[in-house]
Amino acid sequence: MSLTLASTTAIVASLPALLGFVPDESLVLITALTHDDGSVTTGPLARIDLAHLTGHAEDCARHFNRHCGDLPVHCVIGIVVHTVDQDAADAHSLPLRTDVDSVVEQLAEHGFTDVDVVHVPAVAEGVRWRSYLDADRTGVLPDPATTAAAAAAVAAGHTIAASRDDLAARFTPAPENVRARLQPLIADAVESAAIDERWHLAAHSRLARADAAIGAAARGELPADDAAIADLAATFATLSFRDALLAVPDDATRLAAENLVLHLWRHSCDPIAGQLATVIAVHAYLRGSGTGARIALENADPEHPMTALLSMLLDHAVPPSEVRHVIQNASADARRTLLSEPAVDQA
Repeated sequence: MSLTLASTTAIVASLPALLGFVPDESLVLITALTHDDGSVTTGPLARIDLAHLTGHAEDCARHFNRHCGDLPVHCVIGIVVHTVDQDAADAHSLPLRTDVDSVVEQLAEHGFTDVDVVHVPAVAEGVRWRSYLDADRTGVLPDPATTAAAAAAVAAGHTIAASRDDLAARFTPAPENVRARLQPLIADAVESAAIDERWHLAAHSRLARADAAIGAAARGELPADDAAIADLAATFATLSFRDALLAVPDDATRLAAENLVLHLWRHSCDPIAGQLATVIAVHAYLRGSGTGARIALENADPEHPMTALLSMLLDHAVPPSEVRHVIQNASADARRTLLSEPAVDQA
C-alpha cells in the first residue's frame, strides 16, 4: 500500500469532513490522486451502505469506476465503518471479510490494484483502525475535529452533521396547515413572476428583493412574513429568475442562498417545492457539498432537466470547479436578458 500509516490515519479521521456527516455502517472508497507536480491529494469518494454490500461487490466496483476510472489514481483506500466490540476485534477477526475480499477483487478487475481496506468501529478519537490486507497496518484516530479537512470544511461554512439522517432532517417541511395557508399566495406570486419576467423594470425590482433576501440570510435573517415567503418562493421557482440568481460571488453567499431557499422549500408544496429543491442542490454542489446536493435531489422534481444534469455530474464526480464558470456565465446572461430594455420599433 502506497499510503503511510499516518496518511491512512488522517484520511480515516477526515471522513466526517469529507462526507459532511459522521458515517456508520458504511463502506467508503476514497481515491488518492497524483498530480503533475508529484503531489498526492484525496479525490472522488463513494459511500455504500453495508446493508447493500453483500452480493453486490461488482456493482460497487462498477459505480466507483464510473467516478474515477479516467483519473490519475495513485491508490484506493476503503474504510469499513461497522460497530463491533473493539476488544474482540483483531486483524484475524475483522467483520465482513468475505465481502471486503470480493470488493478488492472487483476493484482489481477495473484496474485498481494498489488498494487497502481498513476497518474502524467508529470515527472518533482514540478508536483503532486495522487493515484487512496487512495485519501490521493499524493506527489510532485523533479527534476528527482537529484534522485539516475539518478545519477547511468549517472555514468554508460546511455543516458536519452527526449522521446522514441528521443532514437529511434539514428537509423537514413546515406543518401542513402552514403550507396549505401559503399555497394560494405562492400560486398568485408565480403568476406575478411570470408577468414580471417580461418587463425589465419589474424584473429589476424582483431580483433586487431576492438579492436583499440572500444578503439577509447571510446575516442569519430569514423571511417570516407570508407575503415575502410567497414572493421569494415564486421568484426562485421561476426559471428565468432562478437562473439569474445562481451567480453569487463566493461560497459564503452560496450557503446563504441555499439556506434561504431551503427555508422557502419548507413553506412550499409541490410542484414549487420540487423546483426549489433543485436550486438548493445547485448551490450545495457548487460549494462542494456533494452529500448535501444528493439529499436535495432526493426532494427535487425528477423530471426537471437540472435534476438530471446534477445527478450526472455527481455520479461522474465532476468537480464543481469545472462547471462553476459555466453556471456563473449562464446566470449573468440570464440576468442581463431580464434587465434588458425591450427593443423599440422605429417608424
